[in-house]
Amino acid sequence: MKTALCTIAFRERLLEYSLDIACEADLDGVEIWGREPHISEEYDANRVAAARKMVTDRGLAVAAFGSYLRPGAAENDSMPLRDVLQIAAGLEAPVIRVWASDVGSAQADNGIWKRTVAECREAAGAAAKMGMKLAAEMHSNTLADTGLSARRLVEEVGHEGFGLNYQASPWMDEENALERLDHALPHVLHLHAQNYAALRGDAERVERVELADGIIEYGPLVARLRETGYEGYMAVEFSPSNCEDKRAAIRRDCAYLRSL
Repeated sequence: MKTALCTIAFRERLLEYSLDIACEADLDGVEIWGREPHISEEYDANRVAAARKMVTDRGLAVAAFGSYLRPGAAENDSMPLRDVLQIAAGLEAPVIRVWASDVGSAQADNGIWKRTVAECREAAGAAAKMGMKLAAEMHSNTLADTGLSARRLVEEVGHEGFGLNYQASPWMDEENALERLDHALPHVLHLHAQNYAALRGDAERVERVELADGIIEYGPLVARLRETGYEGYMAVEFSPSNCEDKRAAIRRDCAYLRSL
């Protein structure tokens, strides 16, 4: 199992800033955020080559490309598949993060499921020809918003190059973090680590806290991943909400992950 930093943690900074922190934290790699100012959403060979060099010059690997490819989405806000594949290939990213539609699984009708599954299968096939895999982020307002729906998505896509980007949810009334992981296994290709304070008041307001301090217990998650032979990355994704020293907080989270 390897550790990484999602460069989106410092989306307000240039790419080099996140890369330097990943080096300071002695991580194995980085997930490159798929938007400016870290990388263009349109393929630019020179820009991609420069980003790749910045990563390798620091002795890091590209763990994943955090794209905004959104198969099955009704709104036309998805990155073009061709650009996504070219950027990821140029970065030498083994995994591409994608989003399964823009509708939650409970609200999606059969038409949305069929369209999303078909587009995911097509994209996975194209990625596989270039030696890469797609990982659908387990996120709200997508078809992979619960462990069960995420597993259904992978099974219906039915392509060995399509899996999941696991992340725990702050809303645990139906499944806790470990149950969510058990549903997703063995399809997890990548993992985002973030933690939350106990929900209170407005259930839609989520307060992020440091990984060691929140409602998600990462020890059992890491143990389960180890039991199942997971050899991918666990990536610190965001800093705690409203922290005074974001850099220091991220470094503590990285150290905590490495300690596990």
